[in-house]
Amino acid sequence: MRLTLGTHTLDLASLRAPLHLLTGRRAGFRVLLVVLLLLLLFVAHPSPPLPPSYVAEYRVEAGLPQHDYRLSFPEGRYGRFVKFDVPKGTGFNHQLQRVFLQHHVAFTANRSLAFEPYVEADTLLPVLFDKWPWRSARVPLSAYVANVISGFERHYHAPRAVTASFYDSVCPRSRQRVITLKTDANPNGEVTLSADGKTRLHELNSLLDDSANCIRIKGEVFDDEFFDSKAAVDIADTLAKSPVMQHFSFSPRVLGILNRMMPAIAPHSASYDVDRIVNSRIKYIMPKNPWSHILALHLRRGDGWEEACEEKGERSAPFVSWNKLPKLPGNENVPPPADMVEDTRLGLYKAKCLPDVKAIIARARRMRKNHRLLRTIYLLTDAPDDWTEDVRRWLASDAWDQVFVGRTDVYPDFQDREVGPAVDMEVARRAGVFVGNGFSTTSANIVLLRTRDNIHPDLTQFW
Repeated sequence: MRLTLGTHTLDLASLRAPLHLLTGRRAGFRVLLVVLLLLLLFVAHPSPPLPPSYVAEYRVEAGLPQHDYRLSFPEGRYGRFVKFDVPKGTGFNHQLQRVFLQHHVAFTANRSLAFEPYVEADTLLPVLFDKWPWRSARVPLSAYVANVISGFERHYHAPRAVTASFYDSVCPRSRQRVITLKTDANPNGEVTLSADGKTRLHELNSLLDDSANCIRIKGEVFDDEFFDSKAAVDIADTLAKSPVMQHFSFSPRVLGILNRMMPAIAPHSASYDVDRIVNSRIKYIMPKNPWSHILALHLRRGDGWEEACEEKGERSAPFVSWNKLPKLPGNENVPPPADMVEDTRLGLYKAKCLPDVKAIIARARRMRKNHRLLRTIYLLTDAPDDWTEDVRRWLASDAWDQVFVGRTDVYPDFQDREVGPAVDMEVARRAGVFVGNGFSTTSANIVLLRTRDNIHPDLTQFW
C-alpha cells in the first residue's frame, strides 16, 4: 500500500517491516525520519500544507447541552429525532439549501434535526491530497453556520438539533423507522413525494408525525429536480418566515473573520457579538440593516463553469431555486421563449451566466447611478486571480472608493479559505445592492437570506 503526500510517495509496507530487515543503518534512519515527519505533520498541524483544524467546533458540537441522555421528552435518550440523507461531494451551498429545508421540516414536526458535517468528498481520509494546498474532506457544519448549535428551538419549546453522531448513539438501527423514498435511483422505495412544494412539506410532516422516536429518511427529499422546478419558489415565503430562518446566522468563525475586516469594509458598523450567537438562553437574531454603501457582485468563473453555462443555454435551463422569485429584476426572461433564435438564446445565457469585464463595469456603473449611496464593491468569485485582478483594476479606475475581493482581501489566510463562501454570503446578504448569478446555488441562498431580511426586491438583481 502506498500513500502519496504532495509529490512524495510513501510505501507503508516498508514502515511495517522491522528495521533490522532493512539494509544498512542509513535506510533505517530514512524510514524513521519519514515516520517522525509524518507524526510531526499531524501533531503540529502546519497550515499549509494541512487544512485548518476544527477542534474548537468539534468540541462545541460534542458538548452541546441537548446531548444529555437524561433530558426530558422530546429530547434525551427517548426524544424525537429525524435524520435525512445528505448528498456527498456536492458544493457547500448545495448542502446548505437542503439544510435550510430539512431543519424547517424537523422543527415543524417537533423533531430534533440530526445534522451532518459538510462533506467535500466521501472518503475515509480526513484530508484530501489531490490538490495543493491540501483540503479537508469534511468540515463540521458549525464551522459555517450557527443555528444548528445555537439551540434557538428552546424558545419555541421544540427539541434542539443534534449531531448525527449523537443520533447514532441513541438511535441504533433496531430503534429506527427507515422511510425510503421512491425515486428513479430507487424504484422500490415506499414513498413518493409530490412535486408541489407546499404539498411536499405537508407530506413530510405527516410522515414525521409517527410514534417512532427515531426516523431516518433515505433518498433526497429535496433533490436537484425540486430546486430546478417552481417548488422552491412556492414555499419561499413560508421558509423565510420560519423560526429556522429567522434565527439563522453564520458561525462565530465566519463572523470573527468579518470582525477583523469591519473597519475596512464597514467602518461605521458595530462588530458581531459572536459570544451571544451560540448562547441559547438569549433570543438573538442577527442584525439585518444593510451595508448600503456596498455593491456585492457574484462572479462565477471556476473550473468547468463555462461548459456548465453552455449546457444551460443549450437546454434553456431555468434559474435555480429561489433565484426564480418573480419580483427579482433579471429573471423575467429566463428561460427565454421557445421560438428564440438559437444564437440569440446562447448569447443571452452567456451574458447572464458568464458576464465579461465590460458587462461587469457597465452594470456596476448603472447600479451606482441608480443607487447613490454605493461607494464600495465586494466581489464574490472563484475566478483565477489574474482575471479577478484585471476586473479590480478596471473597477478601481472607474472611481469606486474601494474594490474588495473576498478571497484575497478578506480571508486570504489559508486557515480561513474553507469557510470563505460563507464569509462572502454574509457580506452579500447585508450589501446595499446584490447582483447575483441566477444559475448559482450560492446566489440562491443569498436571495433567500435577503428575502428573510425584507430587503426590497429591486436591490437584489441578476446579470
